[in-house]
Amino acid sequence: MRSITTITAIAVAAILVAFVAPADARKKAASAKTYKFCIQCPVLSPMPWITRTCSAKNKTMEGARLECQTSNNFCFIRNYSPKTCSK
Repeated sequence: MRSITTITAIAVAAILVAFVAPADARKKAASAKTYKFCIQCPVLSPMPWITRTCSAKNKTMEGARLECQTSNNFCFIRNYSPKTCSK
């Protein structure tokens, strides 16, 4: 009788671990924010400039900025502002 109780307790614990672990992973994924940056790339020095935006999802602003920087080499990246960044 004790062995059935032990097996049942182990099975219940395994089921709880299986359902609780993905919830923690979802919380970590949900903590990543979307950051928006203004990107300006020179076409010919000194004028004209191509201006566009880049959105990246990361936990930190610097991590998101790095993602935008790697996809836009040789461009200036700054924080997004509707007044200064127009498409």
